[in-house]
Amino acid sequence: MKKIGLFGYGVVAKGFYQALKQNAHLNAEIVKICVKNGNKNRDLDDSYFTTDASEILDDPEIDIVVELIDDSIAAKDIVRFSLAKGKAVVSANKKMIADNITEIATWHDVYSQAFLYDAAVAGSIPIIQTIEQFFGQQDIQSIRGILNGSCNYILSSMRQHSLTFDEALKKAQALGYAESNPVLDISGEDALNKLVILSYHAFGHLAKKEEARLESITNMEDWFYKAAANNNQKIKLIATVKYKNGQLKLKVQPELVSEGDELYGVEFESNAICVEGNLSGVQTYIGKGAGSLPTASAVINDLSLLLSGFKYQHRKRGSQLMSA
Repeated sequence: MKKIGLFGYGVVAKGFYQALKQNAHLNAEIVKICVKNGNKNRDLDDSYFTTDASEILDDPEIDIVVELIDDSIAAKDIVRFSLAKGKAVVSANKKMIADNITEIATWHDVYSQAFLYDAAVAGSIPIIQTIEQFFGQQDIQSIRGILNGSCNYILSSMRQHSLTFDEALKKAQALGYAESNPVLDISGEDALNKLVILSYHAFGHLAKKEEARLESITNMEDWFYKAAANNNQKIKLIATVKYKNGQLKLKVQPELVSEGDELYGVEFESNAICVEGNLSGVQTYIGKGAGSLPTASAVINDLSLLLSGFKYQHRKRGSQLMSA
């Protein structure tokens, strides 16, 4: 039985705990949970909880660390220390991974244990695993998608239920699709963080966030809404990456999407990712991008892969990069 040390016990972590209970065949159990506030009333016995990270990091009997906190700085230390101590790690912290992608790229080679983080990108869609395995045999030309369930929920609610932006945001927060501080979501930075991670796995190159084009859904002018309504189009926050002229080109911005587009029918908290391969053509993946259990399903999948011995294989995609 593999022993897991869990960092965090918020919405996703609770979902992960429930999902693990439903997957006894994995032969893994949570033995300790590190939280910031030890005085909260929680739905598990107090013996599970600690506020001392060393009780997990320094415990030789804990094999795996699952990091599900919202502090990107603390998360980096947790992951690095865990790997250094020979523990495998699963994380859902997209900001931490994107902000430190250059350093993290070295961890996969330096440390013997796996570090998996499909749960950090696109909720329930196992997109990094898909890029690593299915698309590992071909060159990727582009990735385009809806990577933030909060923004998609807000825009769908505004259009379908005639809500104002503030009304739609409050509804998303009440349902747990948006954070109490929604800046990362509505600014587009959350989607950009995910795009940086996907870019690395798709192209083998490190993207610079500061060089990406980033536009918030809060900056749209009235004509954009009118254009959508008059032309049977929908407004979506679209993230796109291509490799062109020796450089990665990333952008996250609101776009008008027409009927027939793969992303047209993707509504509310769902995410969608279109990956174009030189052999397969465009493959579209759709799934829930926000919420406790959808994201927890990705954490469970990462855990299952980890237990099977799976590690990310970072390779530069030579023929596609040379011909771009």
